[in-house]
Amino acid sequence: MPKLKIVADENILLLEAFFASIADIVKVDGRHISAAQVADADALVLRTTAKVNEQLLAGSAVQFVGTCTIGVDHLDTAYMDAQKITWSNAPGCNAEGVVDYAINGINHAWQVHGVDPWASTVGVVGAGNVGGRLIKRLQAAGFKVICSDPPLEAVGDEPDLPYVSLQELIHRANIVCLHTPLIKHSEHATQDLISADIIQQLGPQSVLISAGRGEVVDQSALLKRLQEQADLYVYLDVWQHEPNVDPRIIPHCQIVTPHIAGHSLEGKMRGTEMIYQALCRQFDLPIDKSLASLMPAALVQSIEVDRGADVKGVLNAACSSVYNLNQDDARTRQELALQHGDQVALAFDKLRKSYPVRREFSTLKVVGVRQQESRRLLSGLGFKVV
Repeated sequence: MPKLKIVADENILLLEAFFASIADIVKVDGRHISAAQVADADALVLRTTAKVNEQLLAGSAVQFVGTCTIGVDHLDTAYMDAQKITWSNAPGCNAEGVVDYAINGINHAWQVHGVDPWASTVGVVGAGNVGGRLIKRLQAAGFKVICSDPPLEAVGDEPDLPYVSLQELIHRANIVCLHTPLIKHSEHATQDLISADIIQQLGPQSVLISAGRGEVVDQSALLKRLQEQADLYVYLDVWQHEPNVDPRIIPHCQIVTPHIAGHSLEGKMRGTEMIYQALCRQFDLPIDKSLASLMPAALVQSIEVDRGADVKGVLNAACSSVYNLNQDDARTRQELALQHGDQVALAFDKLRKSYPVRREFSTLKVVGVRQQESRRLLSGLGFKVV
């Protein structure tokens, strides 16, 4: 069988490692991919920045479209189904990285603003691949958690989750984590789910962590609340109208990042591996490569804490050793705050393209933890406790 032709986003990790032996790879800027570039391709391997629809695919030779991401709202799946073009995503590939991000936000709110997670109720909106894992980690750490996910609750697949309505969650939780997909047209649509009315109902000194999809939050209403009351702690990773984001909200947020919550090295590599496997199945090719042999060792593999360290300090040391959230925030502010017009979009994409290597909590061993409370916290949140 002759080699396939794959058109792929230039920012996808391990493209050559997984695909070079079975395909000729043409790398492109995914956000600006064109019909001419994909016309004679057998397959596309892309990310959420690429809009894959009839305009892109009509008349092409494309038989397979793979997105190395969880979400599919950038894919016109109905059109591809009608044209018998196989498509695949990578559900759960970067979920652990997004969960790490949310936990880092909770840690930051505790360290900087004194929001004690043990004295709080954490509300998780969306209990799927990301939210479900976050709920389980928070519960394992000993935190009080509730969640809202009407579609998941209705099908009954996860009956043991602590379901409540969105209104009740907003009323009871003082830490709110958003992890819903973007659904525009449905009984359970999520576009502007966190509406102006919901935003006004958030209690003073509430923590809001948005790491799902930007269009789930009415960002104009959120900015208005922050400008008028300045009484929320906001951790913003996803934005409306990416990459043409509105920098005016930046000074009012505790942490701002450029849609990188899931950009752990493990998450990116898992996504590539999952699409490689799906593509091989589509074209009846042997699956003879795996991620295990390609994953490098973490730069920091263990830390040792003092036996007298308190639980708050131990958590901060562990989080900071794997992922320094403040550095991401500083880079984002520096790049975006001084930009205007089209330069904002260019800066946003530059931040994502040049994002440094980041590992997941599971790569870190924490040595010397004696207190049972600290051991439960760290192991529950995803660290290895030795």
